[in-house]
Amino acid sequence: MSDWRQVTRRDFVRDSALAALAAGSVRFSFAAEGDKSLVALVRDEKAIGAGNAVDAATVKKMVEEAVKAVTGESSASAAWKKLIKPDDVVGLVTTTAITPTHAEVVAAVTEGIKAAGVPADRIQEVQRKKDAAAQCTALISIPGLKTHRLTGIGTVLKNYITFGSQPARTFHGENNVKLGSIWLEPTVKGKTRLVLVDALAGAYEGGPQKDPKYVWNYNGLIASTDPVAAETIALKIIMAKRKAVKGEEWEISPAPLCVAAADKEYKLGTSDPAKIALKAIGWEKDILISA
Repeated sequence: MSDWRQVTRRDFVRDSALAALAAGSVRFSFAAEGDKSLVALVRDEKAIGAGNAVDAATVKKMVEEAVKAVTGESSASAAWKKLIKPDDVVGLVTTTAITPTHAEVVAAVTEGIKAAGVPADRIQEVQRKKDAAAQCTALISIPGLKTHRLTGIGTVLKNYITFGSQPARTFHGENNVKLGSIWLEPTVKGKTRLVLVDALAGAYEGGPQKDPKYVWNYNGLIASTDPVAAETIALKIIMAKRKAVKGEEWEISPAPLCVAAADKEYKLGTSDPAKIALKAIGWEKDILISA
């Protein structure tokens, strides 16, 4: 059985420009628990109700719990002020396909940023708006939880694909191994203050087209200041769901080589589960992962 954790070095030799960029120092301010990157997983059974109706009040509380857990602050207001400064220009990078970022999550994040002192006119959605993202001093990445038949996983790392200097097809198939390079592009490099994966609903197979039979309500949010750690936890949840559905290991195709590469080649964070502290908060039923 193939192992998606093993990262091929294919194409890296000829990609000298990106290799040089990756060799540079990229400093993310990681939330940590000891020497581990901290990832918060917040779930609430009331987040999505009958008819897939989203409870905005519950989601707001979940977002607040997530940012408090990531920052170590006792109040949501203090947490947002630790992540965002009043003079920041903030870009929200959401997902529009397969499992779109829920409006209720975006609203809660926007409210939190305003509470940090940022005026509404300095907060904007920047997905697919490279020029706007370039003007931002801070980014909040809010992707949906999903797989992708062209890149393996389509959650955290792929969420910045429209900000790359190369066409999206450059990263298809095994070339998804290079997705981490996008996070080193001048448009976004070093700007990400928080990754908040909208895991209220997730897609464990398919993409880029949505196939309802592969979408399930997970009622969760995954938060971290380490994008690779957040992606690693997202992938573990997806893989556990696939196994639960099929009754045996069900590998993703193409293999999501990008996750380990983002760690080993591009130095964006950690993909080693032993170096990730998972803090699970709230509803435990069908959590699919252990802290």
